[in-house]
Amino acid sequence: MTDFPTLSENPSVEGWEEDLAFDPTIRSSFEGGYVQTRARTTRIPEKWKIKYEVLPTADKDILKVFQRDTVLVGSSSFNWTNPIDSVVYEVRIAEKFVFTPTGNTIDFWTCEGVFEEV
Repeated sequence: MTDFPTLSENPSVEGWEEDLAFDPTIRSSFEGGYVQTRARTTRIPEKWKIKYEVLPTADKDILKVFQRDTVLVGSSSFNWTNPIDSVVYEVRIAEKFVFTPTGNTIDFWTCEGVFEEV
């Protein structure tokens, strides 16, 4: 199992989101207005939206190679340490990284992506 690369910057708290990966509830409606519910699964994985606001070009290149060649976007899982709680999760890329230049320079980048617990 590979690890997420170490970068010179930490993700921004401003762009940070944590959520459940999906809602497992199955709902069945009946004529009398009743709704019966049950869980599709007993395990509900988490997902995290991460955002790097000022990522140097060298770190951007590391992430591009990691995404494209190491884990083949969402095909392979990897170990990632959540910077908020320091827990190591086995995750995959659920939404590919999107890179945009920061300001009027190509020396720094904004990077956003979503990880999903395996």
